[in-house]
Amino acid sequence: MIRKRIASGTMMLCAAMMLVACSNQTESQNVSWKIDSNLQHIVNEPEILTSSNPGDYIAANTEAYAQILDTGEEGLNFLIQQLDSSSNDGLKEWLMAQASTELLGERNLVEHWQSGKDWLRQYKMKVE
Repeated sequence: MIRKRIASGTMMLCAAMMLVACSNQTESQNVSWKIDSNLQHIVNEPEILTSSNPGDYIAANTEAYAQILDTGEEGLNFLIQQLDSSSNDGLKEWLMAQASTELLGERNLVEHWQSGKDWLRQYKMKVE
């Protein structure tokens, strides 16, 4: 009888742990999807594709940019990881760096930067 209860309790604990793990993975996937889709929306804004000012893209897509910022700390981690792994240094990377600075708030240690990769390089130097 006691063995059945222990076995049953162990099975319930395993099931609960699996549900939590799946839930966390799904949440991470939602954050990455939310950021990726909003970045693509901003970068491909047809009305300002000729602008050389990255701020114009944010100004034209405030809702999409706000959704990126709404991802909080998990979004920040995703943005930094994506920026680090990107082989490019264009508009998308600038937007990722800008969103990262806003998500960091007072924890942002980089004052002047020219590109997304420049911000990341300085940020890494100051954090380490």
